[in-house]
Amino acid sequence: MSPRESRTPQRGQRSKRHSERDRPPWEISRRRLLSTMTGGLALAAVGCGGQQEATSLATPAGGTPVGPVPGFDDPERWQGRTLRIGAWGAEVQTALRNATWTPFAAATGCRVSELTTDYGQLDDAIRGGQTYADVLLVDAIWAQTAFDQGYAQSLGLSAINPDASVTFGGSDWAIPAYAYALIGAYRRDAMTTVMPPMGWEEWWNTSRYPGPRALARDPFGSFEFALLAEGVEPADLYPLDAARAIDGLKAISGRIVDRWWDSGAEPIHWLGTQRVDLASAWHYRVFAGQHDGLAVDLVWDEGVVIADQWIVPVGAREPEIAVDYIRYALSAQAQAELARQVPLGPVNTEAFALLDPVITTKLPTAPANLSRLIPVDAGWWAGNRGEAVQMFNSWLLARPGS
Repeated sequence: MSPRESRTPQRGQRSKRHSERDRPPWEISRRRLLSTMTGGLALAAVGCGGQQEATSLATPAGGTPVGPVPGFDDPERWQGRTLRIGAWGAEVQTALRNATWTPFAAATGCRVSELTTDYGQLDDAIRGGQTYADVLLVDAIWAQTAFDQGYAQSLGLSAINPDASVTFGGSDWAIPAYAYALIGAYRRDAMTTVMPPMGWEEWWNTSRYPGPRALARDPFGSFEFALLAEGVEPADLYPLDAARAIDGLKAISGRIVDRWWDSGAEPIHWLGTQRVDLASAWHYRVFAGQHDGLAVDLVWDEGVVIADQWIVPVGAREPEIAVDYIRYALSAQAQAELARQVPLGPVNTEAFALLDPVITTKLPTAPANLSRLIPVDAGWWAGNRGEAVQMFNSWLLARPGS
């Protein structure tokens, strides 16, 4: 996707305000989606406009309503003070507002002021000695260097949820908020005489599955899947062998041709209109397609899972309230409520005891699903994305019909 490196700019350098083309693929999608949708979730690739953008990502509510979060029963705790929170806008913003912001304000007496996460605005504010936000939702790869680059405060956040920090790469300055997965999706009517591929080695098998396919026009995910198809074991996936990944992509590219997707809505639209039989896709997009009546499904096996993260930016006016809010947002009750509204995976395992099994089956962090997924090494991508994008684009642009 983005032809440019998405690393955080060095402090002291003039950073360009982040456009969609400066963001990692999952964030590009999310932001494009947020500009076209209202109510519910928003997270990954969208981008081309038109009917394919109109998919609702909300998960139907279900289960028993959750009561107050333990330890948050003092409506005068932050009375008269304002917490400024930034997220991705649109559906994810609505879900976070309903599941965490409004109830946190009611439970503690603070006022919540909303804004949209924008790395460029954050950089401008910090360099200008201004304040931008007290809490920000950011992508996991950007979060890797947020402290070293002077964007995030180190406040011992990993101690709030150590298990999630181990699984999804949290730190003292960034902690997982929820998770989502890039997986293999397929058309049900294309699998009437054969089982769907249960991994990328099978997905690459053009004899068994001769139909057209779609992959993201980006090394993220596409490199991982190509290496898994080459027989690399999940435990040995990182550091990624980019040259070998491109060799793997060469073996399947004839079944893709002009079906490299740039937005998360595209692979689902293509599956629904029978343009492709198989595609990589964001998990929640598949469920949105099912909600819209499309005969599409997914396989969790060998998908990759990653988590957006909360940070407290440098210059926050209310860091104490910010940390308190993060504790609230990561409670089992708040995580369960968020999952009821959008198909994002709770990073607090206790949330699953509060959820209806119908919802749980759609969540990447449900134990049965998470065991089949591979956590993304965000640290590797933070250090190598620029080179990976350059190699991927150089190969793809050199191909006829790309």
